[in-house]
Parts: sequence; structure tokens; C-alpha cells
Amino acid sequence: MGSTLLAMASAACGQGLRTDGGSKVRAFGAKGDGVTDDAAAIQRAIDTVAKAGGGVVTIDPGVYLLRYRPSDDGDGGSGLTLRSGVTLAGTDRDRCILKLADAQLGPGSYARIIASQGELARAGLRGFSIDGSRQAQGQFRDEFGGAAVLLGWKGRCIDVTVENMAVRDAVGQGIMLQGTTGNLSRNLRIANNLVERTSFIGIQCSQFDGIEIVGNRLNNCRDNAIDVYGDDTEGHSTVATSHRAVIADNIIRGSSIGVFLETVADCIATRNVITDCRTAGVRVNRIHGEPRNLTISRNKISGTPIGVAMGGDTGGVMIRDNDIRGFDKAGIELSYNVSRVTATGNRFVPKTAQVPIVLGRPTILGSKPEEQLAHIDIHDNRVPRPHDPAKLFVNGYRRTVEVAVGGFTRE
Repeated sequence: MGSTLLAMASAACGQGLRTDGGSKVRAFGAKGDGVTDDAAAIQRAIDTVAKAGGGVVTIDPGVYLLRYRPSDDGDGGSGLTLRSGVTLAGTDRDRCILKLADAQLGPGSYARIIASQGELARAGLRGFSIDGSRQAQGQFRDEFGGAAVLLGWKGRCIDVTVENMAVRDAVGQGIMLQGTTGNLSRNLRIANNLVERTSFIGIQCSQFDGIEIVGNRLNNCRDNAIDVYGDDTEGHSTVATSHRAVIADNIIRGSSIGVFLETVADCIATRNVITDCRTAGVRVNRIHGEPRNLTISRNKISGTPIGVAMGGDTGGVMIRDNDIRGFDKAGIELSYNVSRVTATGNRFVPKTAQVPIVLGRPTILGSKPEEQLAHIDIHDNRVPRPHDPAKLFVNGYRRTVEVAVGGFTRE
């Protein structure tokens, strides 16, 4: 499954960046002096290239100050609007900086440094930095509405790539690509970016069919580092609306949850290195749509209270060949009517011999109907030799159906 999804995502997402045509933002009046508001000049460059059929808008080294204006989509404010067919590209990621001006946010702000209008197709961002100036937004620095990059709002993204970016100190999300329940985003790639110190989620994608989130580094996000979502909040359908995500080779440190898979299907999280997250390394969660056909494999998770957390019935989750260390609550936690989970080939090294390897934890005992644990198969996993046998599986559920946990190898 993993190799197939990676191949499909790579082939599809390669269409995302345009390299023909294009112009430099300084030719349209941008100063890059860190003082002048360059938003209008950069927007002229984007609009001109879009009207000419598309191409690359180039950012040369400098600090380009941006102030918010009323957004083209009619919601909140934005600095720039990316257009279909346009790639906004820096020549040096560390020296080409878009910086949000001080004191741009107010009560209830829904603001984006880079936004889009309607459907965004064949577009991209690459090779520059965004400084969200979070601390300079005063009392609004910890808001969660909006993002540094939010593409697809009130529309969707088709063949869109965000790569080799640095996004720091964003109010809200760092990078967000989205569609809608009836109009999914397709063929997306978020790769080799640095995202750190966001006031909410680092990278989030919702309502999609086909996305690759690979090779990113995420540090100290106040909420989840990588978050993919696919629930039908209006129709309450039990079918997940987001499909086919590959989340691979990311390095994550110091966030709430490393990788959050919420009501999505046909996804794989593999070879990620997740360290010192405050809640869990990986979490699978169900709202209305059923998480289905998910694989969590070959990740290295350390220093989190829970290695892998599960919440809600699923249509099949495989947890295999992960190295999970330094947890003090559980290696795998199964909470709230969890079903259809298999875990095999994992190595668990808890903080102490008294920490549960597998923890069955209903949210409410005596609920009507009673919460249950069903169709769980956990076998052939490795634990330290001195681990307390009574802590291999600590089960608080009173109702279980076909639950088999055992066959641990001590080493």
C-alpha cells in the first residue's frame, strides 16, 4: 500500500509547479526593505503573470513587509492572493522573506498571509520564508483562525505544491490546503518545508483525494504538527470524505500530537521521527466518518505520553514495525469504542516497567450502550525483559468482542 500511494502521489503532484514565463516582484515596485508595504506590488506581479497564462513570480533576497487588506474571498483579511497557474518562488529560502507587519490582527480575525480565491489550480509556493510576526500581534498572538498559507478556502486546490518553504511564528495554521465535502482538493504536495512555532496546527489538509506530505520539519506547534481531516460535518455521513494521503519522512518535535489522522481513509504514516510531543505521537480519531484502511508503520516515536492513540470505531488500522520509546501512559491507547485494529512487529520501551504497553480506556463506564473494544489483534511485539506481565495489557472495558492481545517477545 505504501509504495503504491507514494508512486501515485509523486506522479500526480509533479504537475503542480509552473516554470515557464514569469516576472520578478521588484519589477512591479516591491522594495524588499522591511519597511515599505510590498503587498500591492507583489500582487500586481501575481495578477499580471496569471493573466498572461501563468508562470513563475520570482522573489529576490530581501524582507518584503505585508499588511492585511480585505480578502478577495470576502472573509477576513489577507496579504496576498495566489492565482491559478502561478508559482511564487524565492531564489534563496533563508534570504527571501515575506514578513507580516506588526499589529495586523484584531478581535475575531480570520486572516491569511497568502490566500486564494475559489478553485486554485496548477499553482505553487517554493523557496522563500514567511515570518508571521506572531509576538508582534499583541493579545491576538495565540488565536487559531486563519493561517500563514491557506489555499482552497471556499473552493479547492488542484495540482498545488508547497515546497522548500520556511514558515515561522504564524498565528493559526502554518500551511493549510483544503477543499469542501462535495468538491475535494486533488493532487497536492507539501514537501521539504520547515514549520515552527505556530499558534495552532503546523500543516493541515482537509477534504482531499490524493496528497503527499513528505520530508517536512515541524517544531513547537501549539496544537498538532500534521493534521489530516475528512469529516462530513453537515450530512454526518459515516463515510470519510478525505482519501489517499502519504505522510512520510517528516521530523516532528515538541507539538501536541505528531500526526493526527481524523476521519480519513486509505492513508499511510510511515518513517516519521516524532519526539517530545505533549499528548501522543500518532492519533487516529473518528467524528462521524469512519477512519478506514490506515497504516502506521516504521515510525520512531519517543518522549510522548502515548505512542499511538485510537478513538472510535474504524474500518481497519494497521500499526506495525514502529519503534516507540519513553512513553509514560501507554504504548497504544484504545479509547472510546475502538474496533478493527491490528498491531504487530512493534518495539515498545516504556519509561518504567509499570507503564501499560496496551491500555484499554473507555471514556465512560456504565454508558448506555456500554462502550466496547472489538476485533483487536495485537501480537508479536517486543518489550523489555523486566516489564511487569500485568502491564502488558491493562483493559478497563467491561464489554469486549474478539480481543486478542499477547505473544510479546521480551528482549
